[in-house]
Amino acid sequence: MLLLSLYLASRPLPTPAVPERGVRLEDVRLTLYPEQDPQSRWEFAARQVEQDPSTREARVIGLESGRRFVEERLDLRLYAPEVTIDRSDNLRLPYARVEILKGCYTVHLGSPGEPPVVIDQREGFRAPSVHITAPSLEVRGKDFKSDFGIENPSWRDPVERFISGGEQPPCPIEGGSS
Repeated sequence: MLLLSLYLASRPLPTPAVPERGVRLEDVRLTLYPEQDPQSRWEFAARQVEQDPSTREARVIGLESGRRFVEERLDLRLYAPEVTIDRSDNLRLPYARVEILKGCYTVHLGSPGEPPVVIDQREGFRAPSVHITAPSLEVRGKDFKSDFGIENPSWRDPVERFISGGEQPPCPIEGGSS
């Protein structure tokens, strides 16, 4: 009996197999409440969302709208072909366009063929390349990093053009509550 108990106790416990397929949802509205940024929430509408149980990532495919709210106010809009939400609620995108209402910035992050863009909930944007436009400036650069408000950006090899004098052009980004 003792030998049988010792034998059974020394055997490794079988680990349950991780399912190969996760959950797939279609025509989805998804709200993300990032733990690392509790004042914000992200809202996505997409054709499809796939949840991968092995990586605990959600892949949002056919993104129809992406919006970030901070304390119930629309902060930015996100346009991208797809978004991967990792287990820490950070976003990974092949490339993206972001409209930031405060400051009237349109920010093109990355482009096809470049490494992915990362939106870190604590730090903001990281992209291999950037093209920022606003009514009074245009900037292009590489290795872009910035907070969500583009208040402390950094990039390499900048090409900057400032528009000054006369009346400032109107902001092409409409605020609205949508």
